[in-house]
Formats: sequence, structure tokens, C-alpha cells
Amino acid sequence: MSGRGAALVTGASSGIGLEFTRLLARDGHDLVMVARSGAAMEETAQELEERHGITVTVLPKDLARPNAAHDVLDNLAQRHLTIDVLVNSAGFNQFARFVESDDDVMTDLLQVNIVALTQLTRGLLPSMVLRRHGMVINLSSNAAFQPGPQMACYYASKAYVLNLSLALTEEVRGTGVTVTALCPGPTATGFQARAEMEDSRLVSGREIATAAEVAAWGYEVAKRGRPFAVHGARWQGFAFATRLLPRSAAARMALRAQERVEHPEDRRRR
Repeated sequence: MSGRGAALVTGASSGIGLEFTRLLARDGHDLVMVARSGAAMEETAQELEERHGITVTVLPKDLARPNAAHDVLDNLAQRHLTIDVLVNSAGFNQFARFVESDDDVMTDLLQVNIVALTQLTRGLLPSMVLRRHGMVINLSSNAAFQPGPQMACYYASKAYVLNLSLALTEEVRGTGVTVTALCPGPTATGFQARAEMEDSRLVSGREIATAAEVAAWGYEVAKRGRPFAVHGARWQGFAFATRLLPRSAAARMALRAQERVEHPEDRRRR
């Protein structure tokens, strides 16, 4: 085992979560990697152990399943693992009008984005406070600052993550523990493809940040103990502007941003 406390990262098989594992390993943290894809994590675990001399525990777990977070916590207890850093990176989107959305996908989204994140934080934060040392990093989104038609549950879930994190920041102030909500804009993680939103105006034809860029930025923000941060000047301006708009106007603006872009080949097929 390394000389530093372990870090637990959800969504650790790809995207921002994977990049966080690399940053934490570089800093000497043992790791607990949680995601659905065990094979992908095993490959990363071997690479990080060899490169950094740390210990990596791989826990394949679908956090969309009820009680999955409690299963993870029970596993940690059985292994006598102490977690000093929690990165709640797991999450996904659903790009559809609410009345047309798949009910099972919607329920899974809420389970991963809200329930599992809350349960893992509730399970690990108290011991951090007792030890007077620890860091919780929650992946929120620029979506947290406004309602989001076409992605109503996703936007609402990220508002929950932001507000939960800000509340916990005040509750743990002065304990030596920090809670940070990261609010990136669209990020190149495969997230858009899973949600079938590559053609939305929000991302189509735009140069968007890489997962490595967002993770490196977010890790530095969290180490400075900031309660929340928005990635990039454009999205910082966007987040500020939505605070000045009536909420109904912000919702209409979000709807326009998420309309599908019609490409020339689409018109030719008509």
C-alpha cells in the first residue's frame, strides 16, 4: 500500500472518471475503481500499479441498480479500506422529451446521478470528518444552472448535485474536509453518443473540452478547496448570464440550444 489514503472513483472505466484515476495515482493514492466495465478497469489498474507503485482495487458495479452504492460501501468495510478522496464521476444523460422518454432509462439516470452519489457521499463523508481530512469531488455540470427541456431529468439531477455539494461545504467547513462540485460544459467523453445527442446545437460542430483537460482542471480546483467551479470562460459567462434571466426564459433558451441541427445530407434524403 502507498503512504497516502485511498481514493474511490466512480465512472472509473472511461471519460473524466478514468482521467481522475490517473491523476490520483500520480499523486500516490491507492485507488478503488467503480464502474460497470470490469475488464476495462482491470487493464487500467495494472497499468497504474506498475507505473506508480500503488494498489488498485477494482469493483465492477452498476450503480443504476438499487442498493449498488451500499454494496460498494460494504465491500470497502470488508477490505478495511479507508477512503480519503471520493470522486463521484459516474453519470449519464437522456436526450428526449419527458413524455416520450424511456421510463427505465429515466429511473436509472436518477439512481446513478442522484441516489448512488448521495449514498456514497453519506457513507464516506462522516469518517472523513472524524479524521479531519478528506475531499469529495462531485461531477455536476453547467446544466445545473438552468432548466433543460429535452434533458429535463439530467439538468435537474445536476442542479441537485450542485446544491447538495454547496450545502455540504457549509456543513463541513472548518473540519479539514472539502466538498467541490465541478461544473464543466460539454466534454468529449462518449457521453453525447450514449445520449444520442451528437446532432444537438449544444455540441454539433463545436470544439469541446477533452476529459483529460476537465479532470486536470477539476482536480486542481478541488485541491484548492473551492466549493464549485465552472470550466472555461464561455461556460462561466453562460452560467452567470442564466442567473440574470427569468427561469422560464432560461428554459426556452436551453430548448433552442438542444434542438437537433439539420445537416445537408438530411435535406437531400427528403
